[in-house]
Amino acid sequence: MTVVKICGMRSLAEARVAIDVGADLLGFIFWKPGKRYIAPSEAACIIDTLRAEATAWSAVGVFVDPTLDEVRQVTDACHLDFIQLSGQEPADLVKAMPRPTLKALHVRAGQERHAAETVVGNTLRADRYLLDTHADDLPGGTGRPFDWDALSGVGPTCLVAGGLRPDNVAGALGSLSPYGVDVSSGVEFPSGGKDPRLIRAFVEAVRSYDQRAD
Repeated sequence: MTVVKICGMRSLAEARVAIDVGADLLGFIFWKPGKRYIAPSEAACIIDTLRAEATAWSAVGVFVDPTLDEVRQVTDACHLDFIQLSGQEPADLVKAMPRPTLKALHVRAGQERHAAETVVGNTLRADRYLLDTHADDLPGGTGRPFDWDALSGVGPTCLVAGGLRPDNVAGALGSLSPYGVDVSSGVEFPSGGKDPRLIRAFVEAVRSYDQRAD
């Protein structure tokens, strides 16, 4: 079954919807310049409340070029299960993380082979990789897909992000057969904030594909 990660959680209500419809991972962004930033104290309240209600999910803390001490402090305060690194973190920092680590690779057009080689050789020493679309001014959340077919060889070991929506996630699943999919902007209202209807539609689209593929 494809792992589903809903990223950019900022309220208990939207996080609760994601859990209720079957999301496996919830992402909390601790990069202050990001529009989906959440303070660790607020994330901790959401995570602790949800843990009392459901256990079949995991919390992912998303960081961009953090210090090890910063990650440790937030991990302890929020009881994170996974760390996602979405900047230019070197292999020694990735390896030093206090929880299993997802390392985002920002795929540039024409450099798909380099991304694939990084995954195959695990040159950044991550527990798993997340393939996302490169943008010069953003470490993620671009809302744009990359060339899925070009990374099909490593897709089954990775999570995939970048421009996924309820109406196109089946295409990504068909091209990449990924370990998991990651969505943020694709399940949001135009004005911002998560749209419960789109969250539900996204998860249902993934599970429908899984059933057809069995």
